[in-house]
Amino acid sequence: MSFASAAVILAVVASGIVAGSTVGVSVAGGAEHASKAGFCGANDSIDRASANVTTNAGFLAVLKKHTHDLTVLEENSPPGAIGQTVKETVTEAETAISSNNANELNNLPDGGSIDTYCGVNGNGQPLPSYFGKGTATTFCSTFVPVYEGAQNATNKAGVLAAITAHQAQIDQLASELSSLPKSIKAKATAAVDNAQKAIASKNPSALGGGNGGGPASYVALYCGQNE
Repeated sequence: MSFASAAVILAVVASGIVAGSTVGVSVAGGAEHASKAGFCGANDSIDRASANVTTNAGFLAVLKKHTHDLTVLEENSPPGAIGQTVKETVTEAETAISSNNANELNNLPDGGSIDTYCGVNGNGQPLPSYFGKGTATTFCSTFVPVYEGAQNATNKAGVLAAITAHQAQIDQLASELSSLPKSIKAKATAAVDNAQKAIASKNPSALGGGNGGGPASYVALYCGQNE
């Protein structure tokens, strides 16, 4: 689960449905599978309900209708770092609900690891085959800081300011587009073109792709950033 305040993007995600007993699956193995399926199913329920949410207030309204899913998430969370992220997320969500204060949602941790655990991106779609393939490339080492700077902005003007400050890096990305694999080249080209157009026109709407659906989000997946 993630709620990126930069574009006010909800990314609570899922990977499947609870499975029943099947031949060849032990009781212990089946219980483990059901636990993950239940966890990701709860994520999916919230994700679908909030797919078009663009404000904290809208997200809070969704959470109020999905308190049971929050409980399922917490009860079925995996151990380790992901489990800790889930605990923090649920705690902040419950605080926002009980206080009826949408601003509490600004404190939600980055839930990209939950998305990855469930095998999906921030829109609830299965991770593409190219996920993380470009992590070690020079293209991604240049792209990720630019992307994160835009993600950390709190409004469209801030996004424009962030990418304008990285104009040299964006121009560098443009020079490396030809080296990208076919699977991501078109999305990367669109992302860079949009950024250059936004800078030239001083118009952040040129970036396109509201609610996390722009081409840059696909490039981020190629670079291993699941936000």
